[in-house]
Amino acid sequence: MDSINKRKSKIKKRSKSKERLTIMVFKRVGDIRTFKVSSHFAIFASLFLLFYIVGTIFLTNAYFDVNRIHKIQSNKIAELSNELLKKTRSLEKSKQHIALLNDYIKDEKDQSPEVMTSADYTEASLPQIVDIEDLKVKRDSSNISLNFKIVNKLLNEEPIGGYMFIIADIKGMEKSETWSHPSSPLKDGMPTDYRKGQRFFIQRYKFISSTYTLSKSIDKPLILEILIYDRNGKLILKKVVEV
Repeated sequence: MDSINKRKSKIKKRSKSKERLTIMVFKRVGDIRTFKVSSHFAIFASLFLLFYIVGTIFLTNAYFDVNRIHKIQSNKIAELSNELLKKTRSLEKSKQHIALLNDYIKDEKDQSPEVMTSADYTEASLPQIVDIEDLKVKRDSSNISLNFKIVNKLLNEEPIGGYMFIIADIKGMEKSETWSHPSSPLKDGMPTDYRKGQRFFIQRYKFISSTYTLSKSIDKPLILEILIYDRNGKLILKKVVEV
């Protein structure tokens, strides 16, 4: 019986020793360390490492995908913001043009064309934004009739709006009465408020035909000045006519 029990205990020890893995670490000659690790633990550790590596790869790929999508969406948002800004500016510009056109239509009056005589004139040196062509002047006592065409000189023919004055003065007299149409206070021969001028709005050109009446009959030669301002009050054209 004792011999049988001894054999059983030896078999159990051998079976337990077979279930363990022996790890040997060599540090230097003659110095060896051994570790025994359970096979179940080794399998568990291997599976854990495998899942860890797979999970790390999956999460890394997912991070790069999300980052790429975020960059694409950020670029798209930036493009849409720039486009919205351009559209907003264009809309504001169109509103200004429409407002000026409405003001012009409101103040426009029916004017009958008249036969005019040609007149010589000189032009001041200003930026060529607009010009006056086919200018004709007819003077009859205190009445002065003007017929001309305001021409858009911009290459892209962008609509132009602004204000216009007709200033009349007696030639050769330093101190004389000065007439302005539309009526406006003058300082140094120039209107003090450009917004009181006659409004206009043109795409390519516009005909102007008007008759202006002086406060009294003048037999002496007159100097007429046609002043054109842009919407911001900048003088963009000055033409001088002797009649």
